[in-house]
Amino acid sequence: MKTPLARLSLLALPALLVACNASGIGTASSSEGNPTDAGASPNASILPAPLASEAPEPPEAGLPADGGPLGLLADSSGRLIIPDASAPAPEVVRGDQPIPAEAATSKELSGLTLEAAFKLRNVPPPPKGTEVAHKGIEEAQRLTAPTWKIDVTDTGRMRIEFTSRAMPLPMRSELRARSDRYGHVVLWPNATDYRVVPPGALRTVMGERRVDVTPLSTGTVRAQGEGKKLGVATRKVELGSSLGTLKLELGKAPEAGEGGALLCRALVEIVGIDPRTPTCQAGEVPLSAAYSWQDGGGIDFEVTTLNKRTDLPSNEVLVPPPGASFQPSGLPNSPGGVFLTREEVASFRSAPLQLGPIEDPNAPGEGFIAVNATDTLAYVLLDGVPVLAVPPNDQRYVIGTTRGRYVIQWRTFLGDRIGPANTVELPARVTYGSVADAGAPDGGP
Repeated sequence: MKTPLARLSLLALPALLVACNASGIGTASSSEGNPTDAGASPNASILPAPLASEAPEPPEAGLPADGGPLGLLADSSGRLIIPDASAPAPEVVRGDQPIPAEAATSKELSGLTLEAAFKLRNVPPPPKGTEVAHKGIEEAQRLTAPTWKIDVTDTGRMRIEFTSRAMPLPMRSELRARSDRYGHVVLWPNATDYRVVPPGALRTVMGERRVDVTPLSTGTVRAQGEGKKLGVATRKVELGSSLGTLKLELGKAPEAGEGGALLCRALVEIVGIDPRTPTCQAGEVPLSAAYSWQDGGGIDFEVTTLNKRTDLPSNEVLVPPPGASFQPSGLPNSPGGVFLTREEVASFRSAPLQLGPIEDPNAPGEGFIAVNATDTLAYVLLDGVPVLAVPPNDQRYVIGTTRGRYVIQWRTFLGDRIGPANTVELPARVTYGSVADAGAPDGGP
């Protein structure tokens, strides 16, 4: 005999399912159509084709971009995941609305501080030659290594500081999140301004330096065994979506509390997985993540140090902090987009090569002009070192290269487009893509 509560639950379930369908889950709509975001990326606005193994209900379980009610989440077998009724569901942040500032306190929190790095794949080596100064190249690689410093607290706060010159967002800008919200906040350097990043937009923030919502799905989850990393016991999982696969290694870290799940949410969202996935649990923290995109390419993320903390200042993890101004559009820009100084670029070579005359009339007198004729932010690697990022349909000028032969490669930060490595005589004008072939990357000069 069913209890009155059970009968009420059975009656309410169909209504809840209808409400999920009416809430617009799985649409590609976004409130981020501001001129300063340079328009919606074609890659972000196209609904990914669902994997055959994904659950048919719902077909796309992405969080609604308009901040509407949350729908039901299903696992890869189609079984509904019913949240704990004792805990209120996190709210969904909206990109067009500010979040009330959290009050400053002097309290210190417990948690973890992590240092992590993104590792680019298929990076070409410099050319061979006695004039190639490997010491200068290695120092430039150190200066441009794409790194994060991450604080997670047991109270459910996360702060990611960009600590590299060569990231889509400038040094000292931040990503922050809290466990009672789905979505993130991008904080300008020195905490002067902030932008709300709704669920589904973190991929374009990291890959294209814009805020465009990409539809999210429940995806598939496969256990991959256990291991150990940085002295911590881990479990390994592989998540699949229409965009690609993500191999995660999650360390058992009770000190991380709810904050560890926030880092997991961020990493799975980049591959197009709904942050409500049960893969992200309190008391665990991701220690590595390997992305492989459906169309080829990828990038790796690895935590290099892990330190337990009992002295994390609560004022440094507020979401958002008091005094920061809400910005409805735009993101903090990297000045010029060039990551190295003239002297640092010059240190790639010990002496010039004696080469024939420069035949290209559009080549500069020194250095090189990098022209990006594609529709996405593109990085230029010089002898395997990221030296600049060129916005879509734009160009940048790099000075300092000594006359000689260099290896140039174009790519996106997340590695979903990796061009061929070409040996180029500099000075020169190098182009990625072309107008004639609708922006198909050629990677050549």
